[in-house]
Amino acid sequence: MLNSSLVALLLAAAVLYFAREVLIPFALAILLAFLLAPAVRRLERWKLGRALSTGVVVLLGFSLIGGVGWVAGHQALSLAENLPEYRANIVEKMRYIRNPSEGRISRAAEAIRDLEEQAAPGPAKKPLAVVIEAPTSAYAQLVEWVAPFAKPAGTALAVLVFTILMLLNRENMRERLIALIGARRINVTTQALEEASYRVSRYLFMQLVINACFGVPFGIALYFVGIPNALLWGLLATLLRFIPYAGIWMAVAMPTLLAFAISEGWAEVAWVVGVFLALEFFLVYFAEPWAYGRSTGLSAIAVIGAVLFWTWLWGPVGLLLAMPLTVCVAVIGRYIPQFGYLNVLLGVEPVLTPEARFYQRLVAMDQEEAEELAEDFANEHGLLALHEKVVIPALALGEQDRHGGALDEQHQRFIFDTTRHIVEYVEERKNPEAPGPAPRRPAAPLCIVPAHDEADHVAALVLARVLPAPEFNPVVSPYPLLAGELIEFVGKNGTRVACISAMPPRAAIHAAYLAKRLKQRFPDVKVLVALWTSENIDRARTRLAEAGVDQVVTRLADAIEQLRTLCVPATLELQQQKKHNLA
Repeated sequence: MLNSSLVALLLAAAVLYFAREVLIPFALAILLAFLLAPAVRRLERWKLGRALSTGVVVLLGFSLIGGVGWVAGHQALSLAENLPEYRANIVEKMRYIRNPSEGRISRAAEAIRDLEEQAAPGPAKKPLAVVIEAPTSAYAQLVEWVAPFAKPAGTALAVLVFTILMLLNRENMRERLIALIGARRINVTTQALEEASYRVSRYLFMQLVINACFGVPFGIALYFVGIPNALLWGLLATLLRFIPYAGIWMAVAMPTLLAFAISEGWAEVAWVVGVFLALEFFLVYFAEPWAYGRSTGLSAIAVIGAVLFWTWLWGPVGLLLAMPLTVCVAVIGRYIPQFGYLNVLLGVEPVLTPEARFYQRLVAMDQEEAEELAEDFANEHGLLALHEKVVIPALALGEQDRHGGALDEQHQRFIFDTTRHIVEYVEERKNPEAPGPAPRRPAAPLCIVPAHDEADHVAALVLARVLPAPEFNPVVSPYPLLAGELIEFVGKNGTRVACISAMPPRAAIHAAYLAKRLKQRFPDVKVLVALWTSENIDRARTRLAEAGVDQVVTRLADAIEQLRTLCVPATLELQQQKKHNLA
């Protein structure tokens, strides 16, 4: 299945490359349709009709684009006319950089120039070539003049037509796409289209807002600094920031170079760079996290890879379209199982469950990161959730690998020691809710014992850790002890309630054996067995009931409630016994 989807992906990339002359205008039209569709829907709700709403929005949208282009072009021509005026400053600064006025740098530069002059061979004289140009016709001159503008004009016209058709027939196009994918997948296709539309539209809108928050202040600041054509640089900064990562550096490089060219000193250059750093710091650390959140759903590595891929595929236009197109690809991976690996590669959602991530850190013998994961989870979800959803499931994964022979002794020792350390020392850092009043009664003697293995003992420590005090005062048996030694340990502690901690895969067998011996030795002791598993335990429950077990649980929260139920009668009995002894 994976091989076939990879082949399909490679074929799609080949089609995108060889059909780029047709697909680029189509992709640009889709991008503009995403931007303009909300405005068209708003006008339709005002009863203007589909055709009139589309015409008004398209006219305003392309007029705005054309106006921005005209202003940018006018500013660029003005800059080109003034460039010769900056020649003297450029030459002077380059001379200063190449020829420092004094000091060791000056002498070193002079020595290097002398060596270059001595080593360089004399220039060879070449004969001058004489080129005779044949006269061209007026038609050929016209074609030569029109040719550079023909392709961009044709692309712009195609984008305009495609955009209008998409806005006029958006429901029809959606229905045809659903029919193409398959009528049986109406629900999945509809959800995918809605999510892609939401992500792309939100990204483009928020990107436009953020870019304007950079470009407008940047242009104003350049005007007051004294940089010519400040409006041009503000517009370019707004547009270039649509290009991930690279665009912002292009936006600041050009006015910085211009400041270098026009100024006699370095103050203007410093001001341009300072304004850029201040605006970028504010946007990156405050505005963008607030505005975007996870609107695109793409990881940073996926964004960089997408930029490189689409630029290689479609050139500068691919650089502009990289983010929206990659968002659509990630949505396909989310909703089509055959392409699920795309969402794994591109998305930001964790691909491993919390217990799998924690267990992977244990297997990698990375104690620091395992503790960090545990502390972060405890801070976000609480200590009980940490042990319920992370620590005990990770122990279960380790037991499966251990019984399967996939863990050597060194890894086993590290897993158990690190988990014990986390159970003992990891605290919930956030301010927990104020606990209710603790019951004022002596806690019944409660003993927690492992069924057989060391993993059972670590899980017993987990249970003892989450039992609220002073309602419970549990005692955990040491490890390792034989079954007979465990029973003697229970008897020495005056136990009224015993809890047997058992970790699969052989949990029920060992727990039943130990519970049966406990009941034979101490018939009045209440026995609870905690089978730390999420699988069906009906057969295990029957086996344990035959061994005399009073209660069977599989979760920490249930263990706390059942122990509370078992300990209350034992506590009352203990209180009555103390009163009788005093009397």
